[in-house]
Amino acid sequence: MIRLTCITGVVLLLSGISTPLLAENIPYFARQYNVTCSTCHVTPPKLNATGEDFRLDVYRMADREKQLTIPMAIWISGRGERIADPEVDKIKNFINRVEVISGGTFAADRFSYFIEWRTFSFERTGDGSLLDRSGRFEDIFLVADLGKIDVTAGQFRQIDQVDVSTRPGLSEPVALSASLPEYGEGSARVRSLRRFAPSARSPAVRLTRTRPLDEAWNWTASVSVPFPGEFSIPITRRARTNASNEFEINPKGMVVESFIRSGLQSYGGHFFYRNSDRFLANAVVTGSIRSIYWTAIAGLDRTPEQLHSRWSVEALYAPRQFAAFGARLEERTSDGLSPAAVPYVNIHFPGTKYTLRLTLEHRFQKDRQGTFLEIATIF
Repeated sequence: MIRLTCITGVVLLLSGISTPLLAENIPYFARQYNVTCSTCHVTPPKLNATGEDFRLDVYRMADREKQLTIPMAIWISGRGERIADPEVDKIKNFINRVEVISGGTFAADRFSYFIEWRTFSFERTGDGSLLDRSGRFEDIFLVADLGKIDVTAGQFRQIDQVDVSTRPGLSEPVALSASLPEYGEGSARVRSLRRFAPSARSPAVRLTRTRPLDEAWNWTASVSVPFPGEFSIPITRRARTNASNEFEINPKGMVVESFIRSGLQSYGGHFFYRNSDRFLANAVVTGSIRSIYWTAIAGLDRTPEQLHSRWSVEALYAPRQFAAFGARLEERTSDGLSPAAVPYVNIHFPGTKYTLRLTLEHRFQKDRQGTFLEIATIF
């Protein structure tokens, strides 16, 4: 069993300390439009059809009037991890996130912004130590509505059909998170920022066109150019090395995405190309049947060594508002590992205009077994 008494106490204490800051202790978007968590979420952070519309419409609800509120939310979480590796510290408990989130529109809704700043950020490395990246931006971007085209500039994930930020489990599907290798010379930090993965964030510029096909379906197409780098305001001494502010003008390559969508059902894919030795392509299908939600991803990536396959199939069952159960099967052939099975449980309460969330996940895979638990509050 993972011993998380300290983490639970600290997270709940921080939640309690923060309560007086806001009259009702509720997240920013829920306060702004006077809705509850269930308006946009199947189970936080998994979005329902209304939530997907809200996200893709860059945080606008045309049928609701905005309320004056504090334009930010706070997300705090603690992790417990048990790794089946005799060469590293098997059990690690730590506070991994204190995050400030803000977003919205201005100038008659012609412009929108989104900021996700991790003032406190720790993650476990392969050798079991903690990597301090406090002060990095998860997202920081501006979107300009130019009529038929949206222009996005800043730091963000390169694909929109599946947003892994809203995953109900703790880990990202390997089909989206596995990166193409680094290239060129420079420090280890700079070289690592030249890697590309569909779910990874990069400084970038993107052009997006969305148009209706009929009353139910919309078609979205985009072209983006990601650059090596990371936007950050390092908070600690170690973060000045691990999360230094970096930017290279030479782009990583180009990303093209196209998909059709109706509610939570979508069909599409994306393609990244740098040169004949570095490219990636994935086909993506999402859907739902009553209380079951699923995503299937399959593709190929090319490195200077050879061509690799990658795939991921995930299903989520949400029988009640407060609980959901899911599992994912996945593999990337270049890892040299057997396929992985990743079941998880997501429980939250009260789900009104703020929530406490507990997520438990286990990874079944030869040489990579692990159990992960996260307790979080967002308000």
